[in-house]
Amino acid sequence: MSRDFYELCYNQYKQEHADADSLYQKAGILLLVFPLLVTIMVKIGRHDIIRLVFIRIDVFFFYLAIVAGCLTVVGGVAFLFWSIYPRSKYKNIASMDHWLKWRQDYLKWLKDKKEKTESENEDATDLALFENINPLLAEAQSANSTLNEKRRKAFQRSVLIAAIALIFVGVQAVFYLILKLQGV
Repeated sequence: MSRDFYELCYNQYKQEHADADSLYQKAGILLLVFPLLVTIMVKIGRHDIIRLVFIRIDVFFFYLAIVAGCLTVVGGVAFLFWSIYPRSKYKNIASMDHWLKWRQDYLKWLKDKKEKTESENEDATDLALFENINPLLAEAQSANSTLNEKRRKAFQRSVLIAAIALIFVGVQAVFYLILKLQGV
């Protein structure tokens, strides 16, 4: 395997971890948006006219917007949770301490065989390390890429649902205004 392939895999591996971190930062915004939407729904919600739900169509639509808004917020929070939860499933390559120990052990093993010079042993150790770490990087990058794509889709759904919830809050606000203007 070439050094270029190693660099490609390593750069992609780092990028997938950076993308995951970026998603956490973006999720913080939605963690503020959903409670804000619920607060607005509760603030303009009215409990004194619930008896008129099946009598007046405007009251019915007012409460329908509240229920729909609450359901979309719950769905949005579920997708948001799904987008930030599975971080533990990420594939990682072993720590640098592990690879350093592996390199030292392999170098010691080559020296004990006494078949090559010290310089040749160093080169052989570096090549063996390179050949061992490349497949692990490629495998981890591939698995992390798939997981990040699922997380991105869940986050996008959460954003879409937040927008839909905002529409329901707007509908609720319009009917709240209509009811107030009618003196109900």
